[in-house]
Amino acid sequence: MPTRHTTRRSSRVRSRGPRILGLMVLALAAVLLSLYALSTSQSGPATGVAPRDTGRAAPPSAVPEPVSVPRIEILGDSYVGSSAEGGKGLSNWTSLVGTRFHGGSTPVEINPVAQPGSGYIARGATGLVFREAATQRLSPEADVVLVFGSRNDGRQSDPVMYEAARALYSDLRTLTPKAQIVVVGPVWVDGNVPDFIAANNEAMARAAADEGVRYVDALAEGWFAGTDGSLIGLDGVHPTDAGHAYLAEKIYPLLAETVSGLRR
Repeated sequence: MPTRHTTRRSSRVRSRGPRILGLMVLALAAVLLSLYALSTSQSGPATGVAPRDTGRAAPPSAVPEPVSVPRIEILGDSYVGSSAEGGKGLSNWTSLVGTRFHGGSTPVEINPVAQPGSGYIARGATGLVFREAATQRLSPEADVVLVFGSRNDGRQSDPVMYEAARALYSDLRTLTPKAQIVVVGPVWVDGNVPDFIAANNEAMARAAADEGVRYVDALAEGWFAGTDGSLIGLDGVHPTDAGHAYLAEKIYPLLAETVSGLRR
């Protein structure tokens, strides 16, 4: 009897085995399906694309592009700088020109490179002629280069004056490749222009024409000629504050026209 009882119990255990195993398989399948459903709800479709946001998010604000401001380099003698007679600080014609640009809602950056006593050939207070000062001090990113003067070169032969001017204008094209170049020739304090100043002016104008550079003949236009004398200081050479205001009235239109041409 004990032997039979043991056999029936073993067969019942064996009969339950497949049923328990089946339940375990079903349970495992349910777990796997739950995990798969959870993963797809968090990570989007099987393509890997994130689920579309149903809310309307505000578009990112556009980053404004930096505004390009024309850069004007001005190379000249003490008429570009100041003196004891006038032209210090905001009274200088370069500052007055800059104020005119800003007042007209056309901001520019002006960099005066003044070489007192210097010229195309003469070495003044800095020991540099215009060509050397241009190489050392003008920005290669200049949009406009204005050369002013000079009355300091004294009596020169025509070939020497011509070659000094031509070499400067040629160098400026290399040093400031994108710049428009404008040259204002020497000025005199009245209409009694010395012959050597007139001769230098003629050589410079010819060199500018050969190099394709715009040349403003201030002597031919009569700058300072016929004025009442208050524009030049007691030293008989340098402009007063009124003289700098006068120069600003002459030079601003030249630069404004040139800057306007940059945008065409």
